[in-house]
Amino acid sequence: MLDLMRLIHLLSSAVVTVLLLAWVGLPGEHVTTTLAKPSWPWHPDGLGTPAIDVVGKVPFAAEVFGDVAVVPRYGPRVGLAAARVTDGSPVWRYENAWSDDSVGHVRVDDRRIAAVWRDGRVTLLDVPDGRVVWRADLPDGPYHEANRAYDEEWGAAWELSLAADGSVPIVVVAHEGRIDAVDGRTGAIRWSYPPRGSAACFDGARGEGEVVMVFQRCPGPTPHVMLDAGDGRARWRFDGGEWYHARALGAGRLAWVDRSGGLNVSRAADGRLLWRVPSAGLKDNPYGTDMGVSAELVTVVADRRVTAYRIADGAVAWRRDRVGGDSAVLTDGTYTYVAEDATTLLKLDARTGRVVDRHRFEADITLEWLRGGLAGINVGVGDDVVVG
Repeated sequence: MLDLMRLIHLLSSAVVTVLLLAWVGLPGEHVTTTLAKPSWPWHPDGLGTPAIDVVGKVPFAAEVFGDVAVVPRYGPRVGLAAARVTDGSPVWRYENAWSDDSVGHVRVDDRRIAAVWRDGRVTLLDVPDGRVVWRADLPDGPYHEANRAYDEEWGAAWELSLAADGSVPIVVVAHEGRIDAVDGRTGAIRWSYPPRGSAACFDGARGEGEVVMVFQRCPGPTPHVMLDAGDGRARWRFDGGEWYHARALGAGRLAWVDRSGGLNVSRAADGRLLWRVPSAGLKDNPYGTDMGVSAELVTVVADRRVTAYRIADGAVAWRRDRVGGDSAVLTDGTYTYVAEDATTLLKLDARTGRVVDRHRFEADITLEWLRGGLAGINVGVGDDVVVG
């Protein structure tokens, strides 16, 4: 009788194990590819033409790489999932079963994305091929145990962003009282901040262009610091938090909005102010993510007006009126997208402001992203509509 009970117990345990594995999968990282192949590079009908053509839909806030949309997956199989924009067919799944939670992902370049986990693992994925490029492990930060004690606040302890050392992308991970800068080509840790033994009291960090902005909150007067993205050395120090939304302009310059709504352009190397437009009217629109940035112009929306300023000297290249709607600007230097009103998208010549085309949607629009000539426009509370 005893042997029978043991046998039943063993069989029950085996069945439970099999069911558990079927539900959550084998432990560890896995990439599962499908037969669906993305188009790379993707040239849908309408791409590059003057007209605004709707070429597909992707989930809200998806990262789009050509014909592949990448979205996070939650539940027992946490990770990322990739599907084709053209028909929604799955391309690959990246899972880290039985792991600590994901703390997010960051776009590294036009075909790679980095997934970061709260146990310090960083994995770089090639999106079109669905393969792992490299894996890295970040050491625990000085506040690791304290943050783990407040598990529900873990996500707030991590910030992910991207900087660059020349043509090399740098993945910036601020976590648990330390910043680690990871080489986007190899996964090697380039540098960490603060140096070992120093006080860890930064209040946030964000990479932008060739610098990493570190916002500190220490006892006593402590200025914020701008670090070199390549080696982590301090370039210069600054006061004030308006720099958090600064945007890299290329040519070693940063655009930022001050507290009075003025548009400023400074040198990233030393913070020297190159020019300022105090009448830019951006006090109610201070976020750098709303700026449209190209090689020659920085374009902003203020007071129901779109204005493009020349990066070289701050002179007005063009301006045009609009009715209202979303204040974001998307530009690639060839075309500029802005909202004419709550539901109408304008496509402008980026250099002159001339209207190329307009398209009216069925609900309010929010301008989300522009990459490879394709723009993502969120409509109402639904998916992003991809236009070219």
